[in-house]
Amino acid sequence: MSEVEPGSPADRAGFVPFDVIRRVDGEAVNDIIDFRYRTSEEQFEIEFVRDGLYQTVQLERDWGEDLGLRFTFELADQIHTCDNKCVFCFIHQMPKGMRKSLYLMDDDFRLSFLHGNYVTLTNMSEEEFERTKEQGLSPLYVSVHATEPRLRGFMLGRGTPEPILPRLKDLIKAGIDVHCQVVLCPGLNDGDSIERTVHDLSALHQRNTGRRAGVLSVAVVPVGLTKFRHNLYPLRQVTPEYASQFLSRADVWHKEFLEKLGTRFVFPTDEWFFYAERAIPPRKFYEEFPQFEDGVGTCRMFLEESKRGLKGLPRSIDERTSLTLITGRLPERVIANFGDKLSMIENLEVSTIAIENKFFGSGITIAGLITAQDLIETLKTKQPKGIVAVPDIAVKDEHLFLDDKTIDDVKHETQCDVRICPASAKRFLKEWLPKNVLNSAQPLKN
Repeated sequence: MSEVEPGSPADRAGFVPFDVIRRVDGEAVNDIIDFRYRTSEEQFEIEFVRDGLYQTVQLERDWGEDLGLRFTFELADQIHTCDNKCVFCFIHQMPKGMRKSLYLMDDDFRLSFLHGNYVTLTNMSEEEFERTKEQGLSPLYVSVHATEPRLRGFMLGRGTPEPILPRLKDLIKAGIDVHCQVVLCPGLNDGDSIERTVHDLSALHQRNTGRRAGVLSVAVVPVGLTKFRHNLYPLRQVTPEYASQFLSRADVWHKEFLEKLGTRFVFPTDEWFFYAERAIPPRKFYEEFPQFEDGVGTCRMFLEESKRGLKGLPRSIDERTSLTLITGRLPERVIANFGDKLSMIENLEVSTIAIENKFFGSGITIAGLITAQDLIETLKTKQPKGIVAVPDIAVKDEHLFLDDKTIDDVKHETQCDVRICPASAKRFLKEWLPKNVLNSAQPLKN
């Protein structure tokens, strides 16, 4: 553990930072989920290690009272990695020399529960699967891709059929809700396959099963291909025509499922609408944003937040200031429109630069995969004035790009005033813009 809150039950029991918890009531504790599950009662015994010595303490707390322990790492036995060889895996499409964390292929059911990471369920032992049901780890986020076992096994690179429906039914029977994901690959799991997959999964919705848990939603993601696909299964890029045809099929599903299930159930990620040159759907399309972390509705949320946030900005600032917004090719028009509205503030000039992804190839067009070297080359060519705002989704820990270069490297090589800004419109307008740009703003006049 890293911290013990003063006055908490853990503090009263004598715990100090860096104590290592081993067991609760005699049961091994492998991670934060185990710990929370086994310490859910008001009284229990904890075995821990301090300075190499094993100790045991009885701990008591009021019902619902926080124990007051904070942990450095959620998974004491480290992340469970993936041994699949998915035909579309992005990690297999990356060159050497990238940020080290990018090469970690996780397939950990605990990260699915804690953070919404997608898991295939193929790398779980039966003991782990039973533990998931026993502890009620709901919801889980499951990569399906196809419900036909042989096709799914092929897509996961397993070499054997990989049935998913029995696993999902078992989880649902245990009261665990599931959100599913399909990476759609043209010519592979589309056509009759996606039709079967969507309807197989819809059959597991609560409205169809009568159970309290079920498959709640399905996100469909277009396959992303880089120029580094050497000696890999040949996949086709999504085209505007293909995207348009897919969205038309999704429209049919939505009509069907709204009537039968009370939900659209299948949610295309934002990329589909950009590829097809369709308008981003209205707020109600996304319902409760069940697949937000998978890129479903992030653009709509940005538009909603910017609409509200722009109303509270000043009409002018004292000093003439230039601001350049950095983004990818795909969301360029959305960010450019946002910049145009910011330019309505007197003395603030806002422009937008969409970075062409030469590093990964033209098939990669989102802001989250911008590399420092592409950014550096573009800034040297464009030579923007004033502040250059790079969205935080392009970096890790607010400074490290995918290609292992830092924000300081970019500043040094371009001599530009490059700053990391929130990708969230709400945080951008409420927190970042006032601190970085609007310090000399004139107050709004009534």
